[in-house]
Formats: sequence, structure tokens, C-alpha cells
Amino acid sequence: MIIESRRSWVEQLFVAIIILIIFVFMAFALFDSGEVTYAKARLLFSLIVLFIIYREVGTFKVTKPRVKLSTNLKLWFMIIGISLIVMAWQEQLPSRILLNLNSTTLAENTMFALAAGIFEESLTRGLFFSIFLQNMQYRSRSLKFTRSALYSALIFGSLHLMNLRSGNSGAIIQQIFYAFALGVVLAAIRVTTNTLFWGIGLHFLMDWQPGIASTPSVATSWLPVLLIFGSMLVIGIVYLVKFDHAYEKQSRLTIS
Repeated sequence: MIIESRRSWVEQLFVAIIILIIFVFMAFALFDSGEVTYAKARLLFSLIVLFIIYREVGTFKVTKPRVKLSTNLKLWFMIIGISLIVMAWQEQLPSRILLNLNSTTLAENTMFALAAGIFEESLTRGLFFSIFLQNMQYRSRSLKFTRSALYSALIFGSLHLMNLRSGNSGAIIQQIFYAFALGVVLAAIRVTTNTLFWGIGLHFLMDWQPGIASTPSVATSWLPVLLIFGSMLVIGIVYLVKFDHAYEKQSRLTIS
């Protein structure tokens, strides 16, 4: 049922490494070039990456047909949705969006948020997820989706190490943790909806705020971070394990 990618996981890993090298080089080369120029370059690069990843993987889907959700899985998916609403409320997402709509840098903020959503989802939940999933398939590993989600989420969290140039290491450590937790949840949404675009849209909304490119990260209390994102991480893992079991069951029924 897992769709076989156009290229092997080894070839895709090579492409992913090249993309990461170019991204890091571009980020440092254009960081002081001005927000508008940097935003345009990031958005253009992210669209190119999206196209490359579609060419490499051959699809934005994961399985064919989509895995059918039991009542229990639907309930857990609803819990994921509730956890996202709680996170949005805690992070004051609605008010941030309203502030952004009245911001003088709305265009730049929109380009940066789109670039982040498209690039990070395409690379981590798209290409790296495909790499790990193919590897799990090749090695006949159990819990393929759960493992692939965790590994790709680790890469997603690690990408935020680049923000260490802001100098606030405490804030970046928090970013890495909640990016990892969000990455697991976004992977759950990816495999459930069987597309990359729901994740891109949610990622865009979470990043769509005033000063996304220029406002330095500030460390907050660890308690709300652990409560909200720790809970999301646990919920995401439980859901993915259940999703894996549902996939294996449906695969056996298809074969028989």
C-alpha cells in the first residue's frame, strides 16, 4: 500500500544533503541582504525544492489507497486537532494573525512564512519522511510510519540550530523541542490526509506573524512548553503507533 518512490532512498538522501548544503549557504550569504530580498530568495528556493521533491518522490501521497481510520483512530485524530487548538490559544495565534494583517511588513512576513512552510514541510515531511519510510520498507521494520515520523521530526528540530546565531541558546533549545513535537504531529497529519499540503498550510499559519524574520527568539518558562508540546508529542506518537497497526492490518487483508 505504501507508494514506491521514483528513486531509491539512497539517491534521495544524496539529494536531501545537497539541498541542505545550499540552504545553509544561502541563509548565511543572504542574511544581511535586506528582508525583502531575503524573503523573495527564500520563497523562490522553497518552491524549487517543492518541485525537486515531487520529481524525486513522484507523488505527494504516502499510501494508495488512503488508510481507513477506525473509530478509535478518528477519536485520537480529533485529540490531535484539540491539542493544536490549545497550542494556538496558548501561543496567541489568532491575535498574532490580526496584528500581522495590519503590519507594515505584511508582504515580507507572508513570504517568509510561506517559504518556511513549503521548504520545511517539503524537506522533512516530504523527502526525509520518504527516505526513512523506504528504508523501513526495505528492512521490513515494524512501526514504519512512527519511526519515520520521529526521525524526520528530529531533523526538523535540528534545522532550528541555525537560529543559534541570534545568541539566545535557551530559546533555541526550546524551539528545537517544540519543533520536534510539532514535527511528529505534522507527520501524523501527513499520513492521515495522505498529502503534504495540509501540513504546509498549518505550518504557514503558525509562522505567519509580525517580525518573523527579524524578531529574536526569547526563552519562556519550560512548564507551559513541556505541558503543551510534551502532551502533543505523546498524543502524536500514540496516534502514529495505532496508525501503523491499522496499516499493517489493512495490508494483510489486501494481500489475502
